[in-house]
Amino acid sequence: MSTQQTSDIVIIGAGIFGSALAYFLSSSNGGKKITVVERSISQLTGSTGYAPGFVGQFNESEVLTRLAIDSVREYSKVPGGFDHVGGLEVATSNAGVENLKWRQETAKARGLKAELISARRAAEIAPDLVKDEYVSALHFPADGTANPAVVTAFFQSEARDRGVQFLEADVTEIRRDSDTVTGVMTSKGFIEAPTVVLATGIWAKSLCDFDLPVPVIPVAHPYMYGEMHEPKTYKSPFVRYPEHHVYVRDHGTYFGLGSYDHMPRAAKPGDTAIGNWVDEFDTALDRAMKLVPEKTNLRVREKFNGIFSMTPDNMPLVGEVPEVKGLYMAAGVWVTHAAGSARFLTSILKDEEVDVALQRALDPTRFRGRDMESLQRESLNCYNSIYSTYENS
Repeated sequence: MSTQQTSDIVIIGAGIFGSALAYFLSSSNGGKKITVVERSISQLTGSTGYAPGFVGQFNESEVLTRLAIDSVREYSKVPGGFDHVGGLEVATSNAGVENLKWRQETAKARGLKAELISARRAAEIAPDLVKDEYVSALHFPADGTANPAVVTAFFQSEARDRGVQFLEADVTEIRRDSDTVTGVMTSKGFIEAPTVVLATGIWAKSLCDFDLPVPVIPVAHPYMYGEMHEPKTYKSPFVRYPEHHVYVRDHGTYFGLGSYDHMPRAAKPGDTAIGNWVDEFDTALDRAMKLVPEKTNLRVREKFNGIFSMTPDNMPLVGEVPEVKGLYMAAGVWVTHAAGSARFLTSILKDEEVDVALQRALDPTRFRGRDMESLQRESLNCYNSIYSTYENS
């Protein structure tokens, strides 16, 4: 039977961002009632549940670098939430080395440790994932791997202890009276609320019926798990091959590999962030596995199409939606930046002073006046240069 209830703040989505936001808001919420609505709470069916979990803090975007640093700071507080194994970016050509040199200089200018090392040294640090015949590598010792499921469960548990209600239900509509939010309709009834935060990731567009382009484009992405093996006596850093659009990580008892080296494909998510397999992905994975040393004997044990969100500038959409009073958005947010982005939105919701540059870069209305067809095309074009960003000036 459906019922009606009231809340001060409704957060739609209990992935890593929505759960982090509930956690931060509830730390000193002044007695406000917070409700988080999620289709599946016990099992993470969104992008959070399938994210590879590596966190590289440096990004060409200074904003994303700051958000990643903030996120690592928060993840490191969670028991078992973050492993500081470090990260490697490997160059397989001289041109690739020049790019690494620029990234090293820029990273250091932003306060991140980054060391240019030989390929031989990189192979010593990550013997299962790097060949010593490559040219060079950039080592980020402060990077590492997050466990999104553990982090999300921690945020949820802490938030519950502080009185946050988690409701397992489908949200069918964000209701408003003219230009003001009145609440959300769910499969378990209406929740009246003056403040609603849309944090549904790849499903964000399905609930956006206001006159504003929301270019959160779900894209298909291949990832694979290698065959099981005995745990190593050492922990390998995660490894990126920027020139080849490939990344690899050590999951402990198996290796994982993902590739962006294929034609970008828009995806239509169903009930989960897993899409149908695309034959072209097999070729991309075969190419990618050749980068890994033969002695590792990396073979596909399981493969899947993990859907995640892209935007036209590779930046999340986080902040207030002025067209609808009381409505806030957090879309296109990856695990790498989730906790930092949640802290930022918490400050906005608490009417605290925020960094203007950060607010402008993440403004969910920054694409106002643009048509969705061109925005989708730009988002897909960003896919093959996934680590490049183009902040608004």
